[in-house]
Formats: sequence, C-alpha cells, structure tokens
Amino acid sequence: MEISQQGRSQNMMRHFLQAISLSLRYKWTIVASLFNAVLVGILWGASISAVYPFVEVIFQGATVESWIDERIDEGGKRVAKLAAATAELEEKVAANELSPDPRLLNELALKRDRLHAAQGTVTRYRSLRLWVPGLLPKTPFGTLLLLMGLLVAATIAKGICLVLNVVLVSRVVNRTVMDMRRIFFRLALTMDQKRIEQLGTSALMSHFSHNVNMVGSGLQALYGRCVREPLKMIACFVGAAMISWRLLVLSMLVAPLGFICIYALGKRMKKAARKEMGGWAVVLQTLMEIFNGIRLVRIFGRERMERHRFRQDTKTLYRMSMRMAIYDSLTSPITELAGILVLVVAVLGGAHLVLNQETHLLGIRISDQPLSSSALFVFYAMLAGISDPARKMSSIYNQLVRATTASQGLFTTFYKEPEVTAAAPSKAVPLHSKSIRLDNVCFAYRPMKRVLHNVTLEIPFGQTIAILGENGCGKSTLIGLLVRFYDPVVGDIYLDDTNLRNVSPRKLRDQIALVSQDPLLFRGTVRDNIAYGAAFASEEQIMAAAKTAHVDRFIDQLPNGFETEVGDQGKSLSGGQRQRITLARAILADPRILILDEATSQLDIEAERDVRESLRGFLGTRTTIMITHHRAMVELADRVVVMDRGRIVRDLPAQEYLDTCPQMPTNDRDAA
Repeated sequence: MEISQQGRSQNMMRHFLQAISLSLRYKWTIVASLFNAVLVGILWGASISAVYPFVEVIFQGATVESWIDERIDEGGKRVAKLAAATAELEEKVAANELSPDPRLLNELALKRDRLHAAQGTVTRYRSLRLWVPGLLPKTPFGTLLLLMGLLVAATIAKGICLVLNVVLVSRVVNRTVMDMRRIFFRLALTMDQKRIEQLGTSALMSHFSHNVNMVGSGLQALYGRCVREPLKMIACFVGAAMISWRLLVLSMLVAPLGFICIYALGKRMKKAARKEMGGWAVVLQTLMEIFNGIRLVRIFGRERMERHRFRQDTKTLYRMSMRMAIYDSLTSPITELAGILVLVVAVLGGAHLVLNQETHLLGIRISDQPLSSSALFVFYAMLAGISDPARKMSSIYNQLVRATTASQGLFTTFYKEPEVTAAAPSKAVPLHSKSIRLDNVCFAYRPMKRVLHNVTLEIPFGQTIAILGENGCGKSTLIGLLVRFYDPVVGDIYLDDTNLRNVSPRKLRDQIALVSQDPLLFRGTVRDNIAYGAAFASEEQIMAAAKTAHVDRFIDQLPNGFETEVGDQGKSLSGGQRQRITLARAILADPRILILDEATSQLDIEAERDVRESLRGFLGTRTTIMITHHRAMVELADRVVVMDRGRIVRDLPAQEYLDTCPQMPTNDRDAA
C-alpha cells in the first residue's frame, strides 16, 4: 500500500513537472521575476537588520563613527587581555611539557580561539573605520534621519520589485494556462469518440475550468511566493548566522517535527483534492443536464426533484470542500507551533549565554566570544523575519498539493494515445470513386457485449442506401464505424480497396458529411453555420446550398436574415429551421459520402416534401447512406438494408422492399 501511494505521489509530481516544462518557454520572463524576487529577499533582510543600528548605536546617543571607535578600543583591550591570559597558559603548559594537564590544554585552545576571534573583530572594525568618515552624519539624530531615509527607500524599492515580480509571474502563469487549454483542447479533438463518451462532457468541462485553474494557482505559487518567501527566509537565515550560526542550528533542531506533520497532512490533502475534483464534475454534469433539458423539466413538473438532486450534489461537494478547508486550516497552526518552538529554544539558549556571558551551551561551543544583548535582540528579530515567510509557505504547500493532483488528472486524461489512428506508415485516402465495403465486421462498446455481429456489406459509389431497423439494432453504430469514430473489434472496412485502419481519420472525414436527427448549430450567424464545413465557399455557393435545403423559405422571417445570431446551440430557431441549416451545411460541403441520420425528422410535411425533391438530384452524384423510418425518404434510395439485433437480415432493392412492405406508411406522422 505504501509503495503504491509513493508511486502515485511520484506520478503526480511528474505530471506537475510537465506543466512546469510548458511554462519554461517564457524563460526570460521567469528569469526577470526571479531577479526581482532576489531583490525582494535582500531588501527584506536589510529592513530587519536596520534594527541593529537602532539598538546598538543611536539609542545610546552615539554616532556610527564614535561607536566604531568604541568597538575598536574595547576590542583592543580584549585582545590585550586575552593575549596576556594566553601567554600565561602557554608558560604553564611549557612548564609541564612532559606531562601536560588536559584541562590546561583545553583552556589554552579556548583562549587561542577567543584571541583569534577578537583580533578578527578588531580588524573588521578598523577596515570599516577607513571609509566611514565623510559618508555618515556626525550627530546621532542625523544618523537616525539617514537610517530612516534608507529604510523608506528600501521599502519603496522592495514594493516596486514585489509588484514587478507579481506581474511577471502572472504573465507566465496566464500564458501557460492559455497554452495548456489550447494543447488539451487540441488533444480532446483527437480523442477517441468512445473515450469522450465515457468521460462525459461534464468531466471534460471540469478539466478545462477547475483543474486547469488549480494548476495555474500552483504555478502562481511556485514562481511567486514559493520563490520570494524562501529568499526572504534565506536573507534572515544569513543575518542570524552572521551573529551565531551555531545557535541558529540549535534552534532549528525542532523544525523537522513541523515538516513531518505537514508531509503527513499533505498525503491526506491529495486524497481529498481528488475527491473534490470529482465532486466538481458531478455538479457540472447536473447543471448541464438540467439546463439542456429545462423544457422537459418544466413540462413534467420536475423542478422540485431537480432542486433536490442539485442540493444533494452540492452538499456532497460542500463536505469535500470542508474536508479540504480543515486540512488547510491545520497547516498554519502546525507551522506557527514549529516557529514558536524554534523561538523558545533560541530564547532559552541565547538568554543563558548572554546572562552568564558564556560561549558554550551544554558543553557545545555556540560562539567564539560572549554575545551582547543587542546582538541577541537582532538575532531574535531575524528569527521573527523567518516566521512570516514560513507561515506563508504553509499555504503554498496546499496550493501545490492541489496543483499536482489536478495536473495528474489533466495529463492522464488528455495525453492518452487514441486507439483510432492511422497505421504507420499511413496510406493516402483515395478519392472515393469505387465502393465502401464492410467485411465480417463485429463491434462492442464493452467486452463480451457485441452490438454488431459479422456485418458484411458493399455499397458501390453513387448508390443511395437506406438502413432500416428498430432502435438499438446497430444502425448508428454502423455509421460510427464508417466515419472511424470507432474501429471494428473484428473485421475490416474498405474505402475503394483501402483498409480504413491504414488511413488518417481526419483525412477520411474530409470526404464525409453528416446530418443527424438532432441538428447541432454553433454560436454564430446562420451564414457561419452553413459555411461551417466549407470555410472558403463563395457567397453564391452558400446561397445555392441554402436554396437547395429551403433555408430561403424562412430566412426573411429572421431579424437579420443570414446574419442572424442562432444563439446557444441554435435554440433561438425552431427544430425544423435548425435541420434545414444543417442540411445546407452538408450540401455546401459537397461530400463524396453523405450520411443522413433521420435528417428530415423535424421538418413538417410540406417542408420535407420540398427538401426531398431538392435532394433527389443531389444524391445521385455521391454515395449516400440514410437512416430513416419514412417511406418517402426510402423512395429516394436505390437499395434497402434491414438490420435486427446487430445483424443484416435483408438487403434488397428499394422498390422491391416497398412493394413487399405495404404496411410502411408514406409518412410516420401521417400514420400517427
């Protein structure tokens, strides 16, 4: 179990690294943001270190110059005192050279170390003294004014760098998110039809909205606060280490406890994040179903039931979100507790050293010379400067957990190789001129549940064939195989003696047009929708196709004629109007293979008769496959194929079928 969880974590991180790699195309923007983040960190540490001159110099009524002189004098006296003590110990050790006392040797080593440290301190102050005169004010208040000016300037500079960093990071993130949506949309368009149907529209929408936004938030945290806050911490770490790096290490010994707790919490957050994403998909699915079927909901008076269903879905999502909120809320107290423990250790250890003027703690050397109270105060200020970035880092961790979980869902969904592809090397798609042939074709959506059984069929070019049969007999599945939405489980389909498995699905579909019983229009004008399958069609060709499909019969009734916006999925038009527009779209595409799936089901009797007469001359110059229940449409066919339970049970000329089936009504609506 632990190994599998570790493997999932590695996969999540690997997928998030893929998202990061997409952002690296904007490397110079990233470099600029990193540069500004470094400046923010340096200026953060510099602002905190300004405490030292307050405590040590100004509030003692001195200037920097006089304070340095005082440090040099004190250092000189300390060096002289340590040198005398060291010389005295050396004489004692020399007197007992044959059997030296170990305690004397240890004390001598300690004195030498302190002497060396004191000499180094004096040397640094003397070097500093060389350039201080002439640069700094001569009075304490003047020094204070200069310090305040530098502090304000540093704060302004830090603010400018912070704004630039945020803007640059946002540019990288927003462009990367835009690229991700484009890439995933392109991959979604090549995804297997079966996989799209299995995932569902709501899950895909959740990926493009919620999950991509989560990855974007993770990248924002990664390039923003995840860089800035550690740099601010590093600046404070360096400042504290310059005072006493050993005391800093001692204080940090309790910090790993906080990291362990955060890591354990993070594993639970990953599970909760996956469930939360699933909850979002369910809510989106419910919304899409209700709004797409709002008329049906109202007709059957199911508003109350749908409100209950939506309430249950949102309640489930609420529980999932609350679990994430609880985990989010725990990270900050854990981080704060770890910070307090670090500060407690530092306060206790530092206070012992200063109050007793010691350099060792529990036998461990903490400093080369006793710390002053002001130096210890600045050390505590540096630790406080570390705590604020550390607290912010805890929220960053939460965002990164969500981002890694979301990226796993995105990349595993869209980067899966489609099953319906052209064989390598693929063959050129022949311009259909001979026949379409199905050879012993079987197909199943799920294993062991076939919906087509040993279908063998040949359709010569230019022939119009009507496929009849009850619902669920396999008619639509057969059409899906012909356009390569799916590939047969057994058997092959040939276009002019070329196996469809060996050709590009996209190039194959360049020769096919489909008109379904549920006409779908896209956002745009009537003209845009007619020209959807032939983007470079001329105005005359568009008008001719519209006339053939009898769009011109109602176009004058629309507010702006061909420039009328059809609305969401064409819902501002009637079903018959939408169907005639989709017929015009197919006619304008001038396909070699035309598929009509109940293409006139939403037309009234008169409109259907007019469209049928217009199609009569159009159908003879291409291979046409019709799925219909109307006798009048069957009369347009040369041949009828009857299917039952996934098998072809009859295949005969259309006239012979009509003669032998007198019970078939001229029009289903007439029969009703």
